[in-house]
Formats: sequence, structure tokens, C-alpha cells
Amino acid sequence: MKKTLLLSLSLSLSFLLHAEDDGFYMSAGYQIGEAAQMVKNTKGIQQLSENYEKLNNFLNNYNTLNTLVKLSSDPSAVNDARDNLGSSAKNLLDVKANSPAYQAVLLALNAAVGLWQVTSYAFTACGPGSNENANGGIQTFKNVPGQNTTTITCNSYYEPGHGGPISTENYAKINQAYQIIQKALTANGSNGDGVPVLSNTTTKLDFTINGDKR
Repeated sequence: MKKTLLLSLSLSLSFLLHAEDDGFYMSAGYQIGEAAQMVKNTKGIQQLSENYEKLNNFLNNYNTLNTLVKLSSDPSAVNDARDNLGSSAKNLLDVKANSPAYQAVLLALNAAVGLWQVTSYAFTACGPGSNENANGGIQTFKNVPGQNTTTITCNSYYEPGHGGPISTENYAKINQAYQIIQKALTANGSNGDGVPVLSNTTTKLDFTINGDKR
């Protein structure tokens, strides 16, 4: 569109500058020539392009708003929109395979379990610290992911905290979460079928954490 505009102005300028010099043609020619020179300027072209784009966006937004206003006054359109929203919400909460929300939760649970399985060997140094009755005391945890073992005893006498081992109490919390998620993921197989749909708040999960506490 900009090329067409420039060509039109240039042709008009050429025609008018060679036309009869009766005052009117010269005046119009100078005015059009000045306009053409402004448009040919790089900044002028950029501003023209930006203004055209703003106008185009404004018209598109107006058309969209106008359509929405018309739809809002149409009861059937409002009911259809409400039904569609209800159907979408139902698909999010009441199904598994076609619910992106359920799949995202399942992915997060698998990621949490996988992360603990990969990094848990780094927490084999756990314990209560110098006081064996503090920070959860001394405990042995079974059926846990570890480096070449499934049993870990938290009995470190180094003080837990930043730069030190994890406390027995905190290890127990992480292990409990791990056992619950792992049980849910494998309750009806190994593909996460044990995790209920998101709208299900009544399903109970029985699990046992094996270990000993001194």
C-alpha cells in the first residue's frame, strides 16, 4: 500500500509540474510535492506504517467488540458459551486421558518421585545430630531409594542443617510423601491409574511405611 501511495504522489507531481502555469496547478503541485517529500522520508514512512497498523488494530478490536456485544444480547449464544465452559471444566476435573490438568498433575507427581529416586543417595547422611533424642531421633527407613540399598538408617551425629546432613525428622517427611505418591502411582499398575480424577476427593489410599525407631 505504501508503494502505491508513493507512486500516485510522484505521478501527480510530475504531471502537475509540467502542466500549464496558471497558479492553480503550480500551487497544487507544490503542495503535493511537499507531501510526497514527507512520505519519501524514512521517518515519515515509518510513522505512516505505524499509524496504519494502529488503525487496522483498532478496527479489528472494534469488530470483535461489536460481535461480542451482539452475542451478549443473544440468549442462545450466552447459553452455548456457558455450556461450553461447563463442558470444559468437566473435562478438566472428571476425566483422565483428555484432561490437560490431570496429565499435568500426573507428570508433576512422576517428576517428584523421579527426582527423589535420583537424588536420595545424597541424603544417606541423615540423623538427629549430637542429641540422639532431637530432630526425630535415630530411625531406620525401609523400602526407600538409595545407593545400592533400600534401607537407610538416620544416625548421623553431625548437626543437621545448612552445610550438614538432613535431619531425621525432615527425612521422615520426605519419605512419607514419597511413599504416598509411589503407592498412588502404582496402586492399579505402573501407569498412574491409582491417581483418581481431580474431582474425586473421597478415594482413600492405604499404605504402610516400614522402619524402626530407636
